[in-house]
Amino acid sequence: MQLKTVNLYILLCLILCSCNSKNEDMKYNIKPIETESSKNIEDTNKLDYYLKGDSIMCKAIKGLPQLSFKFNLDSTGYFLKTILVYSNFIKIQEISANKYIERKEFRLVDWNFDGYKDISILYNSGSGGSSYWIWNYSPKTRKYYFNKELSEVLGLEIDTEEKAIIFHYSEGYSREYWDTLQYKNNKLTFVKGLLQERWNDKLGNSWIKHSYAKKTKNKLIVMVDSSIIK
Repeated sequence: MQLKTVNLYILLCLILCSCNSKNEDMKYNIKPIETESSKNIEDTNKLDYYLKGDSIMCKAIKGLPQLSFKFNLDSTGYFLKTILVYSNFIKIQEISANKYIERKEFRLVDWNFDGYKDISILYNSGSGGSSYWIWNYSPKTRKYYFNKELSEVLGLEIDTEEKAIIFHYSEGYSREYWDTLQYKNNKLTFVKGLLQERWNDKLGNSWIKHSYAKKTKNKLIVMVDSSIIK
């Protein structure tokens, strides 16, 4: 299932399956969560690499090759031409990137939770969320490959505790989405979601509505609650 079609799927199910409920967020354990993206993806005090100019240098770990990455930009500094990958200071791969970037934010993040850090570069960031260029590492070939599924997707976050990908974005103040997906059999699968909506009625009351979705045994269960907020 494509990430950008998940919300359409949820909204359709809301029409068919919705019912009123109070405080169902505790029952379904679905709520806005603090993700690694909201913490700048990595705790900088726990990183096993460090930045040096336009390069990433991995710290030496006994028994493992010492990797490093050189990011070659054009004269503007906003167009990434190539990525050079080194093992023990010997070049092992040259990636033809040809991607525009918002700023020099280069990181190593295990996006697919296979135990190997992937190349992650900020592509765009704003009030609606952030998007990245991602290259996954393959332990079989010992090379990095472009991830078309996750790259350039707006609102991409990662939850390392739940080992989940969060598709989180907002449409201004009125609508905000959190869709949680996990890798199952090497495929991203929708697990749960939350749609939060806000509006004002003709009497001047401010409303908030939560639509919770959870997939259980290949069935999508949706619960809805709404209330007036001060």
